[in-house]
Amino acid sequence: MEGRQEKRHSSEVAAARERRSKRTIFKRTVILMVLCGVMLFVPLFWRLWDVAIVRHEDYQSRATKQQTLDLSVSAARGNIYDCNGNVLAMSATVYNLILSPKDLMQDCVDKKDYTDDDGSLNEGAWNAAVKAAQDQLVKDLMGLIPNLDQEKLEKQVRATEYSYREIKTKIEEEDAKAIRDYIVQNKTSHYLYLVAGTQRYYPYASLAAQTLGFVNAEGGAVGIEAAYDDVLKGTAGRVITTRTGAGTQMYNNYSEFIDAIDGYDLTLTIDATIQSYAEKTLAEGIKAYDVRNGAFCIVMNPKTGAILAMASSPGFDPNNYSTITDQLLNQEMEQDANDIYANLKQNNPEKLTDAELLEQAQAQAYSNAVNTQWRSKALDSRYEPGSTFKAVVLASALEEGVVSENDTFYCSGSYKVAGYDKPISCSKRTGHGAQTLAQAVQNSCNPAFMQIGQRLGLSKFYDYFEAFGMTEQTGIDLPGEASLKDAYWRREKMTNVDLAVASFGQRFEVTPLQMITAFAATINGGDLVKPYVVQSVSTRDKTVAENTQPTVVRQVVSQETSQRVSKILESVVSEGTGKNAYVAGYRIGGKTGSSETQEEGRTIVSFMGFAPADDPEVIVLLAYDKPQEASPGSHYSTTGVYISGGNMAAPKVGPLIADILDYMGVEKKYTAEESAAVDVVTPRVSGMTVDAAESTLRKKGLSSRTVGEGDTVTAQIPASGAAVPGGSKVILYLGSAAPEETGTVPNVVGLSYESAKKRLEDSGFFMRASGVSTYYGNSTTASGQSVASGETAPIGTVIEVQFSNVVEDGL
Repeated sequence: MEGRQEKRHSSEVAAARERRSKRTIFKRTVILMVLCGVMLFVPLFWRLWDVAIVRHEDYQSRATKQQTLDLSVSAARGNIYDCNGNVLAMSATVYNLILSPKDLMQDCVDKKDYTDDDGSLNEGAWNAAVKAAQDQLVKDLMGLIPNLDQEKLEKQVRATEYSYREIKTKIEEEDAKAIRDYIVQNKTSHYLYLVAGTQRYYPYASLAAQTLGFVNAEGGAVGIEAAYDDVLKGTAGRVITTRTGAGTQMYNNYSEFIDAIDGYDLTLTIDATIQSYAEKTLAEGIKAYDVRNGAFCIVMNPKTGAILAMASSPGFDPNNYSTITDQLLNQEMEQDANDIYANLKQNNPEKLTDAELLEQAQAQAYSNAVNTQWRSKALDSRYEPGSTFKAVVLASALEEGVVSENDTFYCSGSYKVAGYDKPISCSKRTGHGAQTLAQAVQNSCNPAFMQIGQRLGLSKFYDYFEAFGMTEQTGIDLPGEASLKDAYWRREKMTNVDLAVASFGQRFEVTPLQMITAFAATINGGDLVKPYVVQSVSTRDKTVAENTQPTVVRQVVSQETSQRVSKILESVVSEGTGKNAYVAGYRIGGKTGSSETQEEGRTIVSFMGFAPADDPEVIVLLAYDKPQEASPGSHYSTTGVYISGGNMAAPKVGPLIADILDYMGVEKKYTAEESAAVDVVTPRVSGMTVDAAESTLRKKGLSSRTVGEGDTVTAQIPASGAAVPGGSKVILYLGSAAPEETGTVPNVVGLSYESAKKRLEDSGFFMRASGVSTYYGNSTTASGQSVASGETAPIGTVIEVQFSNVVEDGL
């Protein structure tokens, strides 16, 4: 019994132990599971927290990008028009040809064709096939696209690690069509394709290049293109759509379309025809006077400030703005490169090789040259105005009442100014003697103007100097107007000597734009106007968004004073140093200028002209910078012309103004003397007796001479109905005498009016004279002819002969 009890007890103990063991194992398992679960889920929970809370915005942005397609839609850049609606700048579609060399290698040759039955690739055969396909593409493209560099193309085609290579850019539609046909026919669109873009075009090439500027990869770079870049470029649009995981666009309710807003169009005050006249005049003068440092010309409406033309030389073609075409500028670039190279060799801390130094020098010289051609000398350069400034001094003195038309001034050839150790000379070293105010202006007499400046006094002179805008930029709507820092003296530092030389336009600097606006104020009724080149801003449908109204900055002198100044300045052209600007039929006023510079041998010759003198519609400032001296210190250029504004700029401005007024439809008004030289139509006198023919010709203001013998006119030169200058001599042929069909044009340059006329008429030609108000006197000689001597021309041709007077205008 006891044994059974002990056995049962032992079993119970063992069972209890087993239960405790199981509970322990269970507890440990639970604890282990809890610990493992916590250890596993804590990072998971942290990751969920990081994704859902901490980096929510980042992941949401990524998801949006993956699920949507956002494309930019480019806006069309606005056009630029001249005042008559001629397109000066426009944009057109061009194409870039893109190649994926990687896709060409992978897709043009199927690897399966070069794989053995066991799956091994015959790499040699496959590489040969790829090369053959590449060679064929090179051959096709070389025959399809002109001016491709074959060596460069071969490198691009074989660059199989790349998926994007530009083969050709800026392809125009005509060439693009041929390429497009090739792509379709040869099914190459998966590795060769066209991408559309835009190209800026300037239909008039170099016309008004510095004013217009150009567009580079970043947008407008210089000129109007830069100043109005935000207006012209418009606003890009967007297309936002959802897309599948494969990238396919899905157009649905979630799509969004934002149209591009095309750029606004600009209409300028520039007139393409007048601009072409101005640029032609610059080119002619540069050649005629061997000008070495460029030139500038501004044509403006003096009443409104509207710029009709702004020309600067050297110029460039904005279609190829990095190309230097000016011959002189190219020569200067070569010399500049040599000078820079010499300086670099002397200072070479980096121990560069000679080849590296030369490359660096050439790059710097090229940069200097392109920046020179992009600059507008009319806007961003300064110069000493010389005697053209005398109009400002004249207007100031008349307004203040310190001078009048009845005053006289004596010029001995120089004038002594207190504070300066030697007399200041006049351009005429022997002096002008006693002269009225008008004569002093006509003679451009420096001593007389020094006296006028003294009458004004420092304070009043400076008041008008400021009032005429000499101390402030004009504010024209173009970038790059030159700074005026250190261009003039401050009021408190101006001396009596400064006043003396400033009275004839020396030892201070202005921009050409400042000078023309100041001069305009002396003859337009007394108003200083703000110059501008953009007349209006409009949408593509021609709706005007902005329109520029003329701005009067201030009234400087009275209308009465302005009229008095205009009358005196008109006499400068009819009787004074500006007589070479005279053109029959037009009342032209103006002032010459010859500005000395600090550079030895460099003079800037200029002329400021306006017309009609009694009611100006146009004002022109033209200057040639550094006509080359025949020898150091010579007063004559290498082309034999006396270096002065009266001899170089005035003869160019007169015909330029006449062309502009003719173009504008301003009617010519001839004096009685001018009417005698106006063209007349020759009557028919063939078949008449000699006496009857001569009588008929005399009634027309024509004379005659006979060739041959007999009483009856059998032929005449010129034929009836031809227009010839009044006073011309008609050739009458008698009996069997007959006129030659052509003749050799004689040389008349350097001859007087009568000698030139006789020489031409003796050769069977007729002369139309221009250039000066009177053609008589020892100083008036022919300076050019429209048909060069030695050339063959039809008998009876009217030869245009330009006359000029040698004048010594003041500085």
